[in-house]
Order: sequence, then structure tokens, then C-alpha cells
Amino acid sequence: MLEKPLITVITVCFNSAKTIEITLKSVLAQTYENYEYLIIDGKSTDNTLAIIKKYEPEFKGKIRIISEHDTGIYNAMNKGIRNSHGVIIGILNSDDYYSIDTLENVARIYVNENHPFLVINGDMMRVSESGDEVFRYTFNNEQVKKKQCFGHPSMFAAKSVYDKIGLYDESYRFAADGEWQYRAHEDPAIKYVLCHKVFNHMREGGASDNPKYRWKWFNERVRMKKNHSKGSLVKIYWQEFKSVIRTDIKNIVPKSICKKLYGVKYGKK
Repeated sequence: MLEKPLITVITVCFNSAKTIEITLKSVLAQTYENYEYLIIDGKSTDNTLAIIKKYEPEFKGKIRIISEHDTGIYNAMNKGIRNSHGVIIGILNSDDYYSIDTLENVARIYVNENHPFLVINGDMMRVSESGDEVFRYTFNNEQVKKKQCFGHPSMFAAKSVYDKIGLYDESYRFAADGEWQYRAHEDPAIKYVLCHKVFNHMREGGASDNPKYRWKWFNERVRMKKNHSKGSLVKIYWQEFKSVIRTDIKNIVPKSICKKLYGVKYGKK
């Protein structure tokens, strides 16, 4: 086991000029230096590539940029994984950012656990589109025991796990990360380790928050749970319908009330 394992960070982007600068800066600010950074761009037509090129020299050879058309976000993620050289991989969305010591914590856990099929999840801070902190998600072992999918933006998976169970299922446009996590939970050889430090700051405003895609997301979640035997159809439909209602409520109520609602859902004050 290497004392300083190579970590791959993958950022998928398309016309992300408004947000990608903070993403890039958060990778540059890492206290851990043995990483590679892959940018998988879908042929952006705004200033995304110009911003990336501006910061490229500061990475001192650690960054690689692939800019070509893709068929969707999971196709681009899979492209990044196939081109990665690291032993463990994190996917950092182009409107999110890491805490300064995220990669250091991942490397420490990876070395200490010394497990061939490891998935590491840190806490995740939800932030508003203006950057204000909304709520901290703290995941627990009970969720792991129940084989729930959670916290993909704060997840790092050993490349050996992708080799073992496969990449993201590109037949899903919105829920492939959850489907992949179900596959990981179903394989007894894979070990989940939780770290109660904030790995990722996740900005609101993703596809699941957009009313335009709400029911497509709903249908994919239903299909995913049905395919992985997560209960009766009635139970699955009810769970996902409640999730849609919660999302709609979150999008219309004031942030102060929204924060309290998160606290109720996750058992926090």
C-alpha cells in the first residue's frame, strides 16, 4: 500500500463559467498534493475553457483537459474514470467545491484501511446558489446497513470498485449515481467507511431541484429501486412522491425554514 496514494478528481462540465472557478480553486487549495485532476468538458460554448486554461499553469502538470461532445453527464463521468490513473476517485461537480483537507483525509483513510474494495464518504454541506451554508449532511452506519444511496458528491471510490461492479449505467440521465451505489452495497466484498468531516460543499440548483426534470428524475428513481428490489411498487412510488413534494417545498419556503426542515428529516436541531 502506497503511503501517498494517487487520487483522481474528476470534474464534468458544460457551460459552467459562472461556477467552475471556485471548483478549480478548491482543488488547488488542497493540503494533499499527490493527485491528478481530470476536466471532462462537453464542448462548452461559454468561457468555461478559458477559465480552466487560466488556472492550468497553477496545477503544474496535474491537470488534464478533455473537451469533446458527450451523451450526458454519466457518459462524461465514465470517460473520466476510464482515463484515470489514480487508485481512488472522487467526482467533483462543476458548481461544487472541496474543503481544503478533503484529499488529505481520503488518503489517510485509504492507507489506514488497506482494503482492496473501498468506498469512503465524508459529510456534505449544502450551500445556496449565493454560497450561504444551508445544512450539513452527516451520514451514518445505519444508512450503510440499510444499503441506502447517499452523498455521491462526497464519495470517493477505489478504482478497483469500478473495475469490479462496472461504471455508471448510461441508460439513466439523472439517477445513475444512486443506481451505482445500490450495486456497490449489494456486493459484500465492498467496504464503506464514513468520515465525519465535510468533504464537499454542494450547491443547490442541480437537475433534481429543477421542476423541468422533476418527473423524469422521479421515474428513474422508481425504476432504479424496482430493479434493486427496494420494496413493493406502492412503497417505492410513495417514497419518491414524498421526495418530490419535499423538493418542491424546499424550493419555495425561506431558507431559514428550509434549514429547520432538514433538521427534522435528519434528526438534528
